[in-house]
Amino acid sequence: MSRKAGDAWRPSCRWLVWLVWGCMLLGGSLAAWSQEKVLGDPFRGRSLLDAKLCTQCHGMWGHGGDVAPDISTSISGKTWLDLVGDFWNHTPRMMDELAQRGHAWPTLDVTEMANLLSYLYYVRMFEEPGDAGRGAAAYARLRCGQCHSLGSGEAASGGPLDQFSGFPSAVVLAQAMWNAAPDMQPRQVDRGARIPVLVGKEIADLQAYIRYQGLRASPQVELLPAPDPDRGAQVFTRKGCGSCHSSAGGSGPDLRATVLERSVAEIGGSLWNHSYAMRDQMRTRGVPFPQFQDGEMADLISYLYFLGFMSGEGSAERGRVLFDDRGCGRCHGAAGGAAVDLAESNVITDPVALSSAMWNHAPEMHEIMAEQSVAWPQFEHGDMGDLIAYLRTLAPARTAPSD
Repeated sequence: MSRKAGDAWRPSCRWLVWLVWGCMLLGGSLAAWSQEKVLGDPFRGRSLLDAKLCTQCHGMWGHGGDVAPDISTSISGKTWLDLVGDFWNHTPRMMDELAQRGHAWPTLDVTEMANLLSYLYYVRMFEEPGDAGRGAAAYARLRCGQCHSLGSGEAASGGPLDQFSGFPSAVVLAQAMWNAAPDMQPRQVDRGARIPVLVGKEIADLQAYIRYQGLRASPQVELLPAPDPDRGAQVFTRKGCGSCHSSAGGSGPDLRATVLERSVAEIGGSLWNHSYAMRDQMRTRGVPFPQFQDGEMADLISYLYFLGFMSGEGSAERGRVLFDDRGCGRCHGAAGGAAVDLAESNVITDPVALSSAMWNHAPEMHEIMAEQSVAWPQFEHGDMGDLIAYLRTLAPARTAPSD
């Protein structure tokens, strides 16, 4: 069946499809990873946004509350420690807003904090579907119809694109374009045509147009399995990505930082744009051009997102300076401060527990600071990583209890 103009998605329908798709994909809890891990369930994290009244003020892609920053944009490009710093920075305003609405401060235990952080990790993997109108313009500009058919059932040298019309996500299309690049691009060059360059989130717009125009046997959405960072780590190794892309240096950029700052659609477009140059470099080095099967590309992107999201282990020395400059020791020092001595607290060895404790005790800390006329300290990008690195140096050696 093919979508007609009168059946085009309205914004509310687009949001509903995103919500159903995202929640279906977020159904499983995170796999176990290396030492720094968020042991949370992103599906439960999503429900916490409503249960803890977050959505009364915060929206998601323009839907929901509009008093506070939109979650989908405010988390962009940030590690989870930066997000914890954001939580802290906006706490006084959040407390005032909740008080005006007659709501108590919502607490988050360690499990709930882990669930919420895991959801915020995953949410950047999903985005509002592209725009079919912009996709039609991109389809014409990129001259996709010269090699591909869509919505006509006709044969074409590059094959029909209708097979992608059941997917709301552009990842499947991006993976297919990557796999076909070694064949597609030389033919384009032989014809004297320029290899098309995708701009911004254009691949998502193309996917929306393919969904709108394509022929498919069923109107049902085809959902992918939840992307798995564990499997993505195996793909990264198996496909030899680390030979060029490594934090220790290589001919390609360190993908962790670049992926964290982009949407999945932008990553998919970037993969296509750079595939021609990467193919030549791989050929020179005798490395086979990798092919992706099933959900491997989605797994790989989720792994790279995870590395970027969980990065941020900072400098203990900078953290010591920060601890002093922000006046933390006035309340959390050993000399009879108004709050717990952090050197004696178990939470400083567990960043998730520390995040939960900071959130839960914020009203009490706010009251103490107000009584002492102390300004609420603010944390900038990277500060929380430095602070936690320093706090870990304060932790006394923990010994197992004797039998």
